[in-house]
Amino acid sequence: MLKKKLFAIAFLFTLILNAQEQKKELQVHTINGKEFYIHVVDSGNTLYAISRLYAIPIDDLKKENPRLTEALTIGDRLLISLKSIKRKDLKESPNIDGNFLIYEVQKGNTLYSISKEYHVEISDLVAVNPEIEEGFKKGMKIKIPINKIKDDTEQKAYISPAEASPYMTHQVLPKETLYALSKLYNTTVDSILGVNNGLPGGLKEGELINIPILRTFKDTTLTVIEFDSAAIKPSYSVALLLPFYLNLFEKANDTTYRQGEELTEQLHDKAQYAIEFYQGFKIALDSLVEQGLNIKLYTFDTQNDSAVVSKILKDTILKKVDLIVGPMYLQSFMMVADFAKLHEINIVSPVRLSNKILLGNNYVSKVITSEPILNRFLGRYAFDSLRNDHLILAYPDHVEERKRAESIKSEYYDLLSKSRDTAQNNAIKELLLKREKISEIKAKLDPNRLNTIVVPTTNQAFVTQLLTTLYMLEDFEIKVVGLAEWENFDNIEVEYLNKLDVHLVVSEFIDREAISIKKFEKTYYEQTNSLPTNFAFLGFDVAYYYLGLLKDFGTNFEMMFLGVQNEQLSRKFEFFKTGIESGYENHSSFVIRYHDSQLQRIY
Repeated sequence: MLKKKLFAIAFLFTLILNAQEQKKELQVHTINGKEFYIHVVDSGNTLYAISRLYAIPIDDLKKENPRLTEALTIGDRLLISLKSIKRKDLKESPNIDGNFLIYEVQKGNTLYSISKEYHVEISDLVAVNPEIEEGFKKGMKIKIPINKIKDDTEQKAYISPAEASPYMTHQVLPKETLYALSKLYNTTVDSILGVNNGLPGGLKEGELINIPILRTFKDTTLTVIEFDSAAIKPSYSVALLLPFYLNLFEKANDTTYRQGEELTEQLHDKAQYAIEFYQGFKIALDSLVEQGLNIKLYTFDTQNDSAVVSKILKDTILKKVDLIVGPMYLQSFMMVADFAKLHEINIVSPVRLSNKILLGNNYVSKVITSEPILNRFLGRYAFDSLRNDHLILAYPDHVEERKRAESIKSEYYDLLSKSRDTAQNNAIKELLLKREKISEIKAKLDPNRLNTIVVPTTNQAFVTQLLTTLYMLEDFEIKVVGLAEWENFDNIEVEYLNKLDVHLVVSEFIDREAISIKKFEKTYYEQTNSLPTNFAFLGFDVAYYYLGLLKDFGTNFEMMFLGVQNEQLSRKFEFFKTGIESGYENHSSFVIRYHDSQLQRIY
């Protein structure tokens, strides 16, 4: 069966997938229960022009976008309320092309009527459309110069074309706070308010705000993150770099039967994760092709050999791709990441690697959430949901556990300080335990309150003994919060997990009862005659998110990472930039619990 799979993969390496280009349409976004289009401000756009483009009153634009009291900035994302659009006018609304509105002449239009409608002199219209002196025809497209629109109308304050902002910008995420942003960008809340006119309406999800960090100049050109319409292409190419170890497969075919069997077994152990990832990736790709994505997939076998990777980097195809996924191993990934930066190609790390891959390379994005992010998430969860419990932080006195505990406490007390909640009951009780003295925890429990014990350790022996001790206690209400690694502990009784209401902080979660999960499992089984592993789900998620960005937004990754967040089968995609010149890290985090021998997502 494995050989058949590998033969299929080898064949698929040269497969080119094509599909008809999907007609480009405006995408509807639902934010806080309301439906919007999102318009990305381009060079030369004015508020007046945008209002005409979408047939929406300027007052309605201002209502949904409070920052419009200021000048437009290239890259601003304006919310266009579908409810406010005048459908009748939308059919005749002009397009925008740089510094011009492009208007299609309708039956009954005259040069005079258009000049009055758009508040522009006839002479200015003729100057940019000399052909109209010969007369009008229905369907003719004429330019209306935005900078010539008179300012004696209600649009007076809205005819200045958009300019590049001198500041970095940030799109507000759900539940994001000014305090969190000040920490993320190492600035102060007052500074953020100062460059955003005080944010009189507060932070609003989806709003683009200024960050008080000046953009840098290079060769006298302002470096600006902006939506590039040229990045939308009729077709795309993607390179997938995975360790399939096809060299072992070839070697197995050239040896005796017994040696071949041994090599095939080695191959299975080495290549299993790559094969499963590829199969999940391919299912997502096929789905997007059916939706209109036109793509060429190039697959390379990296093995785990830097010499092989060096040879791959010499392939001229790689310089022309729009996206690189992989490799899986650190040394190989660093080599390809340097190549990607040199050729300005976005590259994805799909597996758990050190965050140093992000340093100094803003073309890198990292899918797997790092441990520090999960620790801070646990601190936020403790603040949001556990601070009224009798909260205990219990762990063995080791360096690794102390670092985790400090990160959790730091996030917890920062949020507590921000909330100005000074109740003594909200303080965390800290307990450093030795394995032989774990039973001492009983003296620290409160018989009259829910005792929530946070245990930031991956030490299996410690966790097992602690849960066994707590399980034996009858006079206390107990909840235990642990780490994702506990899911792999196979020596803990399910009864213990249920009784102690064990919660885990994880970066991925597969809800086996979800319809989407069952559909994927069915498709995967039909294609492979096996059930999907976590790596298969990971492959699907990576492909569906990144290739979906290509389909909808082209190669505008830098902008879309901070603007498009969604959840796939097993994880969220919520990227944050790790530094001005560095890459993007995913902040996928959940809290799950054991209940009736099943895992449930609760936070």
